[in-house]
Amino acid sequence: MKKHTLSQLLCVLLVTSLTTVAGAQSTKRKKATAPKKSATATTAMSDSAAASSMTIKAIEITGNKKIEKDAILAKITSKVGATYSAAAVREDVEAIFKLGFFNNIEVDRQVSGREATLTYKVLEKPSITEIIYEGNSEVKADDIADASGIKAYQLLNMTKVKEAVEKIQKLYEDKGFFLAKVEAEVRDVTKDETVQLVFKVRENDKVKVKQITILGNKHLSDDELKSKMLTKEGGFFSAMSGSGQYKQEMFERDVQILRFLYYNKGYVQAKVDRPQVTVTPDKKTIYITLRVEEGEQYDVGEVDFAGDILFPRQELYEAIKIDDNGVFAYDVLQKDISELTAKYGDLGYAYANVIPRTAFNAKERKVNLIFEFDKGSKVYFGKINVVGNSKTRDKVVRRELKVVEGELYNETRRRQSLENIQRLGFFEEVNFKTSVDPERNDVMNIDIAVKERNTGQIQLGAGYGTSNGFTLQGSVNQSNFLGKGQNLGASLNMSGNSSYYSLSFTEPYFQDTLWSVGGDVYQSANTARNDYDEEHRGGAIRFGHPIAEYTRGYLRYKYDDTKLGAKSFTENNTTYSTDQDLFPLATANGVTSSITGILEYDTRNDRQMPTKGMLASGSYEYAGVGGDLKFTRINANYRFYRNLFWDVTWRNNLQYSRIDSLEGQDVPFNELYLLGGPYSLRGYRSYHVGKMKRSKQLYDRLINQGLSPAEADERSMRFYGGTQQAMFQTELQFPLVKEAGIMGAVFFDAGAADDVLTDQNYYMDTGFGVRWYSPIGVLRFEWGFPLNRDTIYHDATVFEFSIGPSF
Repeated sequence: MKKHTLSQLLCVLLVTSLTTVAGAQSTKRKKATAPKKSATATTAMSDSAAASSMTIKAIEITGNKKIEKDAILAKITSKVGATYSAAAVREDVEAIFKLGFFNNIEVDRQVSGREATLTYKVLEKPSITEIIYEGNSEVKADDIADASGIKAYQLLNMTKVKEAVEKIQKLYEDKGFFLAKVEAEVRDVTKDETVQLVFKVRENDKVKVKQITILGNKHLSDDELKSKMLTKEGGFFSAMSGSGQYKQEMFERDVQILRFLYYNKGYVQAKVDRPQVTVTPDKKTIYITLRVEEGEQYDVGEVDFAGDILFPRQELYEAIKIDDNGVFAYDVLQKDISELTAKYGDLGYAYANVIPRTAFNAKERKVNLIFEFDKGSKVYFGKINVVGNSKTRDKVVRRELKVVEGELYNETRRRQSLENIQRLGFFEEVNFKTSVDPERNDVMNIDIAVKERNTGQIQLGAGYGTSNGFTLQGSVNQSNFLGKGQNLGASLNMSGNSSYYSLSFTEPYFQDTLWSVGGDVYQSANTARNDYDEEHRGGAIRFGHPIAEYTRGYLRYKYDDTKLGAKSFTENNTTYSTDQDLFPLATANGVTSSITGILEYDTRNDRQMPTKGMLASGSYEYAGVGGDLKFTRINANYRFYRNLFWDVTWRNNLQYSRIDSLEGQDVPFNELYLLGGPYSLRGYRSYHVGKMKRSKQLYDRLINQGLSPAEADERSMRFYGGTQQAMFQTELQFPLVKEAGIMGAVFFDAGAADDVLTDQNYYMDTGFGVRWYSPIGVLRFEWGFPLNRDTIYHDATVFEFSIGPSF
């Protein structure tokens, strides 16, 4: 039986009883005085036969102010000219109620002869003129409004208000306020027309997980199990890391994670019961108890294949790893299924199904496994569409594809296509959504669904040194310029006595070919080195072309005009000038004209924020194509990224460079290598690690000031630079507050810059930092601690703020 509101039942009773009541009243009136016959007089029909023979003369709607009359008439079945029916009127009332716009509906029937005029009197729901949030201090009103789904100037719908209360409650639970209470109150502004909707929130304190107790585990320790759980016990750094929060949804996932962990260790019959949660009387902390039944550990038994076998058994055995694993591990099984599915997919069987049939041998504690193949039918690629790209042009995505429309399905090339698009770094998410063509069952259509990210990147660095004063470094880079996949960048470096400006542009697919073309122009005046003034003006053009999978070759021509000049600088309240015996400026002035060959191998999953893969590159520069300054330079760089578990990423950077003389010329001293700074050795100031030489001029001045020869010798050393440099950086990056994009990092750096690299001239540092992946880039706050510093030239602690990834 359908449920109706009280007002609906009253309306139905009103309609069905109208005939009887009106008839009774008419009878009484007849006894008093006989009514006059009139065409417009209201007459009640007392018998149902008479009522059913009446014709509807007119239908009126009254009381509606916001809802159009035609919208209401479209929902009723009674029509002008049709025979009147009480049942139809009841259905009309129900249909109008279902619109959701009315609190009450009444029906009035005016009868004249055998004709009836029906009037539907409606009482509209009031409009919400204002939505007010009271009691919220930890959650912003805008976030609550987004979660509720209710907007001002909508009609009041109590069902939606109830749903909104539940959504707000869920929002608070997700933020750790598990005991928050939300109520809704409706306040009249103009009776029956407008109201205020008030959400009253009692946030209470965040519920903290005080202790997680695991019972029944013998083979896996508490620490091992807890380390994999999303729910963590509260600790000293809970406010910063977000640990200790209790979220029902997250904890339910933890139960599945623990089961999966046991399955991966061979405990295929392990059970994890539903947790017991105990809330303390003050409702601020909870204790969680988990009971585990581990069972016995099972090894892999016999492995075989069945069904539609299209490959030699030996080839299938070579594709799987579970038979070599010893312990029956669920994650290895899933990887094997993926590999076997891919082999069939490469033959065009896109819907091949690999079913693992398991049989448990409890006596020997082994799992016998049969991979059963159902190859299905061959499939061809159909239409390939790109969706979600409001900025990036379709061709930028399509040119990364390894598959084309109409060809036989190939799983490996489909995966490579997905990886290539992700590697661009233009998108937060990339998904291939497949569907069967409605006209052909053997055709698969693909929608490449992308979610664009902000491809503009700003890098800033600020610092203060005794020699350079305040320094500001920055760059603006747009890696998807105009949505064409082009790279446009500009950078600057400014301090009290230096500046650097550059502009670069790269077209990765010149004229829709595989050739990349780019160029740079730059100008600099006064570098961060204090011993001389240095100006550069120049530019470069670059050409690139793929050589093999993930490998590209580049050729670059560079023109640089260098001008060095003497300068004055102050140290220890004493003014000095350039020591031209140490820094012979004339030997480094002139034009450098060079050609550089570069080879690059890149398998990173994301060029902007990689979490796995590697980047290896090598280059050779020949500065002897005309010009005044002659030298050769080699560079080698290797970067490696690996996601260890969850969101913890291990990042590594290894670099080596060397510069040598050419045609009998000495290497220009301003081209020599020095290390230090936020993108180098992070425990040392910029250009404060490397080969040093004594300035005789400075030595004599210090002697004249009364310093001893030994002390003057120590303080007269200048950072000169070496012909070689080697550097290694490694760091672990992990989430602190994942929802806010705040990450932590610990790092270790080691490097040397000298003519000959030995154990004695390597400098090392360690440190930690906090990084915020903000809309303008990665904000880095890092503290570095040198491990073998020179107390005269190196600080005990170096703090650096910068924007942009370390490497």
